[in-house]
Amino acid sequence: MKMKTAAVHVIVIFALVLLAGCLFIPDDTPWPTDVRTRLVSDGEKDTGAKNLVSAIYLAYRAFDTLGETIVLIVAIIGTMSVVESVKKISDDPTTAVTYDFSLVKEKRSSHKLRTHLLEVVTGKIGPVVLLFGFYVMGQGHISPGGGFQGGTIIASGIMLFILGNPYSKVTEMRQNKILSTIEASAFVLFILVSLLSILTSGIFFSNPLEAAGVKYEYYIIALNALIGLKVGSGISLMCIAMMSRRRT
Repeated sequence: MKMKTAAVHVIVIFALVLLAGCLFIPDDTPWPTDVRTRLVSDGEKDTGAKNLVSAIYLAYRAFDTLGETIVLIVAIIGTMSVVESVKKISDDPTTAVTYDFSLVKEKRSSHKLRTHLLEVVTGKIGPVVLLFGFYVMGQGHISPGGGFQGGTIIASGIMLFILGNPYSKVTEMRQNKILSTIEASAFVLFILVSLLSILTSGIFFSNPLEAAGVKYEYYIIALNALIGLKVGSGISLMCIAMMSRRRT
């Protein structure tokens, strides 16, 4: 058995080394620059976004971004399903505890994840992190950032607020309801905007308000906001699920 396992390891390592060698074989083929040149020269003019990353993922390749948001939804659903099923097993009195997200019991009884220091720090840092997240989300068209980056920062700010405040089952249910509503609403609006662009111009994810004189950069800001709200609320939901314990 050990010989077979060692042979498998050798084969896998040899295959990986061979693959890595193929990737680094010298190639005289010139690097394609046509697309890069087009983006550099026309990206801001076509979309109004100085940040070419935003111009790409919210204009030229917005359909791919839609796919990424769907992947995120599936990942959130899968993660929360696994977390909830594991917590049900660990709370079963007839089954040995195999997984537990809570910390040691010397923490305050109001919430095992809280300490006095944590309350003070989160109360001061939380609003700053949340504000910075909205800034990154809203300024993604002219500076590094955007909906995905800003949404992740916003989720960090939300979690700081949750860690620094008293916990109760009612509070958790209210938080989950609000965050779920925000995530679902942002995704639905994202889909409606894409469909509206088809109705108004016949082009998927084009600016549906262009005929009304609304510049493309404002359209990108709106898409960044929707993506940021969806990402922030979705990540927060997963973190809340991992921090809480469900009693059977």
